[in-house]
Amino acid sequence: MKYVLKADEMKRCDQNTIKGIGIPSMVLMERAALAVCEEITATRKKINKALIVAGMGNNGGDGLAVGRLLALQGAQVTFYMAGSHEKMSEETKKQALILKNLGISIQSKLEDMEYDMVVDALFGVGLSREIQGDFAEIVLKINRYRQQGAFICSVDIPSGICADTGKILGCGVRADLTVTFGFVKRGHLLYPGKSYAGMLKVKDIGILKESFFGEKPQAFCYEAADIPKLLPVRAEDGNKGTFGKALLIAGSYDMSGACILCAKAVLRAGAGMVKIITPACNRQIIQIALPEAMLYTFGEMPCREKVEEAFDWADVAVAGPGMGTDESARMLMEYVLEQKKIPVVIDADGLNLLAAHKELEILAADGAGEKLILTPHPGELGRLLKTGKEEYLRQREQLVVKLAEKFGCTVAAKDAVTLVVQAGRREIYINTSGNDGMAAAGSGDVLAGIIGGLLAQRMEVFKAVCAGSYLHGVAGDKAAVWMGHYGMTATDIINAFTNITNIAVRRGPVGNKNENREQDTGEFES
Repeated sequence: MKYVLKADEMKRCDQNTIKGIGIPSMVLMERAALAVCEEITATRKKINKALIVAGMGNNGGDGLAVGRLLALQGAQVTFYMAGSHEKMSEETKKQALILKNLGISIQSKLEDMEYDMVVDALFGVGLSREIQGDFAEIVLKINRYRQQGAFICSVDIPSGICADTGKILGCGVRADLTVTFGFVKRGHLLYPGKSYAGMLKVKDIGILKESFFGEKPQAFCYEAADIPKLLPVRAEDGNKGTFGKALLIAGSYDMSGACILCAKAVLRAGAGMVKIITPACNRQIIQIALPEAMLYTFGEMPCREKVEEAFDWADVAVAGPGMGTDESARMLMEYVLEQKKIPVVIDADGLNLLAAHKELEILAADGAGEKLILTPHPGELGRLLKTGKEEYLRQREQLVVKLAEKFGCTVAAKDAVTLVVQAGRREIYINTSGNDGMAAAGSGDVLAGIIGGLLAQRMEVFKAVCAGSYLHGVAGDKAAVWMGHYGMTATDIINAFTNITNIAVRRGPVGNKNENREQDTGEFES
């Protein structure tokens, strides 16, 4: 697990390192410059002509130090500083003085020349207003250098990208490489900032997690090393009941595929059994495609008693994939939301029904609490909150939190970068896995199934939703290697997920067959 910081969290951590722990700021600056040079030389073996574009803050001081080190390595370096010298930070003044003592001049005008390397150190993570005027011209000029063949390295974050949201503040530098310090920032992971950062490298310069002094950052992400810890422990003497029973309410006329994909994902995630409630027209199709599944199929309308019996049997339910929005589907969703015993993952048409019927909305908000999990894509989120695309783009995180609070539930807000929040919980999970090849029919059904399969094994809800989101993306990344971004399908994601779990399986002690076993605590290690 890694923390993902906002600008103010990084500033506090930086100051705690300097003032609380006692590491001088100039030491951190020199280490930052060394880290940037290390990544530059690892990426670009030979630097002939380099341009340093520096601002007056400490980000600019980092850039001046980078340029000095490159010059000492034999590169021909041009230094340019933008802004008023009266606003120069103390550390940056010292870096400028070092250059002066070495006989190196700093230009105040950006000349039109050819460079094979440009170091962007104009603004750091503290930028909060739109770039305008001369500074905007400088950013655009850096991008033109890139178009002419220069390699662009941004120090900490590409200038013009908001460190908190990834939004473009007027204009932004398009970097080939971004070297940041201590911890990744939200703007590195959230679009469009992620696409501007290029290859991201996080370097240790002496800013440690101890520098938070107990006040941990709000957001976090997972990394590959976490995969074994994200999977439930498998009892070696377990049985199908040990690993949980999942109920899937899905499918409709001509829409059996979503049901099958979701059910397969439930089983591939480790659940011991799956039972599917679906219209009778899907019976033969499902029996052929997934003989492992139990079925309750109905004619015109579902039987309440049969549905209630299924819920009494199950450890978790997933509702919505391909179920349609007709009256029988609405009635099923009413039955689903009336029970409050087990966790319920609502996806796809289940969310559309929730948005369309006030009585279902009231049922969902009435006491389900953390047992309710919603997995909306942007359009579904907008329908649930009655908001438009512009508002979504402007304040996505706030809307996701608002939806979680509205229903007192857990939300996995699907997008190129999925966010997971839980009502009343401070942490926000930012997903870093996955790729554009996953933008394919059925991918969301697979995610709902993976989350359901993990919950069937008694994982704590928030952890299961975060883990499911990450593992789903990891499977998508592996599928992209196998099949390519253009040809990947949801079935490929399921197959890749199986490969991941097979490699990372966690074995537990025997004597753990009790179906009423204690839940995973869900506590996170830092």
